[in-house]
Amino acid sequence: MKRIVYGVILAGVTLLSACKQPNSDAQQGIVTAGQDVVIKSVRLFSATENNPEAGQIYIVDFTFTNHLGIDFVPLFNHFILEDENKTRHSGMESGSAVLVGLSNSEAVLKEGDTREYTLGFRVPISTTGTLFYDPT
Repeated sequence: MKRIVYGVILAGVTLLSACKQPNSDAQQGIVTAGQDVVIKSVRLFSATENNPEAGQIYIVDFTFTNHLGIDFVPLFNHFILEDENKTRHSGMESGSAVLVGLSNSEAVLKEGDTREYTLGFRVPISTTGTLFYDPT
């Protein structure tokens, strides 16, 4: 009986370790912080749900500090990941299974306040770039 219990525990631990996300510290250098942004972590996922050439989705945890001079509601698609070719990729909370469960505040962000966000960015494979907020 002890062997069975030990085997079940060992199998459970093995399964949990196999489901572990990639080390986000190793991924963090692929997205750099632009003005008023602090990158917390970056996770990479395949975006091949419907199209094998769709690239990757980067899920980025970051903080944004409002230094725009007004109180406003940040729009998620105005968070931009601009790659080395100046191609702009807008932030998103939906549109892929890997984004299920993402939820961010849609409240007014007062001047000088900081808020945490988690957004996805659909990008070509091996993209590096800078994350910033574009109010236009």
